[in-house]
Amino acid sequence: MSDAKRIAILHQGCVPNYREPFFRRLGAIRNREYVVFYGEPEPGSGLVAAPPPYQFKSEFVRNRFVHIAGRRLVYQPVFWRIATGGYDALVIGHEIKYFMNLALLFWFRLLGKPVLFWGFGSGQDFWDEERGEVGRAMTRLINFGKRLLVRSASGYLAYTQSGVATVERAGMKADRIRVLNNTIDLDDEVAAHAKAQSLDRAALRQDWNIAPDAVVFTFVGRLLAGKRVEDLIRAVATLRDDGIAAEAIIVGDGPERANLEDAADGAPWCHFLGAVHDVDGISRIYRASDALVIPGYVGLAVNRGFAHGMPVITIESDLHSPEIDYVQTGTNGLVLLEHRFTDGLRMFAEDTELRARLAHGALITRDKLDLGRMVASFDDGVAAALQRSGKVRLTERPA
Repeated sequence: MSDAKRIAILHQGCVPNYREPFFRRLGAIRNREYVVFYGEPEPGSGLVAAPPPYQFKSEFVRNRFVHIAGRRLVYQPVFWRIATGGYDALVIGHEIKYFMNLALLFWFRLLGKPVLFWGFGSGQDFWDEERGEVGRAMTRLINFGKRLLVRSASGYLAYTQSGVATVERAGMKADRIRVLNNTIDLDDEVAAHAKAQSLDRAALRQDWNIAPDAVVFTFVGRLLAGKRVEDLIRAVATLRDDGIAAEAIIVGDGPERANLEDAADGAPWCHFLGAVHDVDGISRIYRASDALVIPGYVGLAVNRGFAHGMPVITIESDLHSPEIDYVQTGTNGLVLLEHRFTDGLRMFAEDTELRARLAHGALITRDKLDLGRMVASFDDGVAAALQRSGKVRLTERPA
């Protein structure tokens, strides 16, 4: 593999467990040698790192976390390893707190080698909120610096389509942006969904004491305040008061569980099943359900829900991850105004045709969220940047 072009990747500071299959597939591409630099997750980030050793080329970095002017910065001592490692291109996360990225960006550009940002492409990547009078000048300076950095890069790998306009506004040419459609390896979940279709839905419901004719709204995830699961419990209680046969399933555990159980007050229609990690167990729960409902912050749970044919229902919010782009109201789910959340659940519960249409749309959408497509788009963006640099020819892309 001596003729392979070497690409260093510095992203998220670690290898999150959901990202490991992506890097594994990326590492199998011929004619390009991707090397992932990883360390420990940032404290409080919520990221869970996949344990090494990995089935792709990687190098460990001892991350160091420092606080300056109320901001947390991450120092990664990798400059000389990457600068002298014979790398032909660099992919870095679009997070200015990883300040070693900046030094490497300028070094690679000085040598005429391509550098690509890999990020959300959201407004927050370019425009920080001003933090009072004292921090206003500093914030403006940081925002200007972020946009200047993007203009100096060779390309941008955006999580979803919604990031494209923002990246272009910051100065990146459209033909240098690739939309990855950020996803995870859903193969096991798709297989589990297919297997679960042979299970008797009524029998499953009986196991959990769920009425056979109920419309079941299910939450799956960590029980955190930002998920706003209490909104789901209150909404289902209202629907039941109005004579609608609705029930809720709460799957997960976390610091909010006791509060949520208090909110449910022992209601027999609210089923707390605890944390369920095995994919067959999750598929059985979804088989008994009608929709995945996350009133608060949503992320990759959208992809997992679609893998099981679940329409996704949530509330409009600026806090959602880019995966909210995949939820299209009336096609595969509902994105509701906050004051219309209960009304939206009522509409869903009362309209059999709507439930069927959204479930069908969820399955169509999941086919577009294929990890292989994401890997191909990523590699295509890198290959195009290498080609533009004039140092290599575009020789091969993944199948």
